[in-house]
Amino acid sequence: MRRIWHTALAAAGLMIAPLVAYAHGWVGAGGSFYALTQGYGHFEGIYARGVFGEGSDTIWNWEADHGRIFGYEENYGVFGVTQTFTSRWYGYASLAASTNSDVVPSQRIDASLSYKAWPDKRLVATAGYTGIAFRDGHRDHGYWFNVTGYLPDRWVAMAGHGWTFSDPGAVLAQRSFVAAGYQHSGHMEATVRYGWGAEAYLPIGPQLALVDFHSHTLAFTWRQWLGRHFGTDVYLERFTSPYYQQTGGAIGVFYHF
Repeated sequence: MRRIWHTALAAAGLMIAPLVAYAHGWVGAGGSFYALTQGYGHFEGIYARGVFGEGSDTIWNWEADHGRIFGYEENYGVFGVTQTFTSRWYGYASLAASTNSDVVPSQRIDASLSYKAWPDKRLVATAGYTGIAFRDGHRDHGYWFNVTGYLPDRWVAMAGHGWTFSDPGAVLAQRSFVAAGYQHSGHMEATVRYGWGAEAYLPIGPQLALVDFHSHTLAFTWRQWLGRHFGTDVYLERFTSPYYQQTGGAIGVFYHF
């Protein structure tokens, strides 16, 4: 009997060991709050998200959100994967969906392909597509391109531009962004991003939307390790448009395994 148990434990170990070696990633949870002007009230919500498979050729990510936006309850989920094809090429794809909200996409798909340029692979060019469907029948098709440069001393610079086509209405909106960041995994990561341009379609209620207007967004992301495996995430954002201004962010905790 003891030999059988030893054999079973050894077999279980052989099965679990590859999974343990593969199971690098993190999980996190937190809450968000945004105050809006012009009588639009505020947004509030909670989230949980995670990444699985860091360090491997296939990395999975997921997120689940619950909140109130423009006075409506919403539940939103995302599931995605990053796949490395060669030492220079990798791609990303994700699917997202919501439950009953009229102001959040009912369905969303994202896909992108990235190439690591230069001999040291420190310049990454990415081209992508985003498709969004809303419950009122509107659909957005977005195409975008960005570049990321990994500079000395852990600094990162980013810039990009996107084109979004919204129907019905045949609205074309273009947006750009620039960003700078510092990445020291296991210690601290921070990014400042500024985006500007036109919004193609922004629903704010059933059969009610803001269409074809310009906006500016300034955002700050900070991840701070407080211990070997855990820390806190902070996100701050300021959104301005001719219709309203939005100020707020999110704070949460994460555990890295």
